[in-house]
Parts: sequence; C-alpha cells; structure tokens
Amino acid sequence: MDTRTLSLPISTLDYKQPTTVQVGSPVSIVIDMMQERGTGCVLVVDEDEQLVGIITERDLLQHLSGQRAAPAEFKVEQVMTADPETLRASDPIAFAVNLMHLGHFRHLPLCVWDDQGEAYPIGIISTRDILEHIAIFIENQA
Repeated sequence: MDTRTLSLPISTLDYKQPTTVQVGSPVSIVIDMMQERGTGCVLVVDEDEQLVGIITERDLLQHLSGQRAAPAEFKVEQVMTADPETLRASDPIAFAVNLMHLGHFRHLPLCVWDDQGEAYPIGIISTRDILEHIAIFIENQA
C-alpha cells in the first residue's frame, strides 16, 4: 500500500448512512436500533437534525453496566459522548486513521456544516470500513 491510498477522500470508502435518534429519547430505543441495524453507534441530533452527540457500544457498557434502572429510564443525553470529533467526506482517509488512533475511536461521524458552523451528519466511518478498503487494495495488488 502506498500513501496515495490514504490520501484519497473518505467519500471513496463505502461508509454508512447515519442512524440517528433525537435528544430526549430513551436509551432503550438506541439499543433496539443497534441490534436491528447491526451498527455499533447511533448519532444523537437535536430537533433541527444538528449533531449533538454519539452513543457507542462502549458508552452503553460504561454507563449502564451495574445500574439498577432499566435502559428505558435513561435518556440518550445521559450516556452519549457530547460534541464528538467529526470529519468531512472530502477529508483524506489518513485523517480518519489518525483521529481514530489518537482518540481510540472506532466510529467517526461525517458531517456537512452550515454558514453558522452547525454540523449535520451525513454518514459514519468505522475502522471496519477502512480495513475493508485496505484489504481490497492489497488484494488488487496481488
């Protein structure tokens, strides 16, 4: 693999459409969404669909493990990671790899921004997406 592969934009990857939930929703809905869609995270948006947080499997384990309350009693804002790191689909794959490595992230929201600097999610990039891209590249080089 050469550096050209990592300098390609994230948009060249097969990234996923985001699964979103509104602020104020019960965590039980997030768990159901993750199970039904086979995803490891759900993005939390406000009433204007602006990104406000992310809930990952790790967040659920850290916040709900050992709790006596049922997931339906928790709101998403109680377990989400607020103001998550984000990237643009036009950013190089190397940016995602670096940010994931430094932050120990497995998922990064891809967003577009309006003139006021508000982020709107358009996708999710995962370490699996990047690994699949690299594996295909290596396979094609053989």
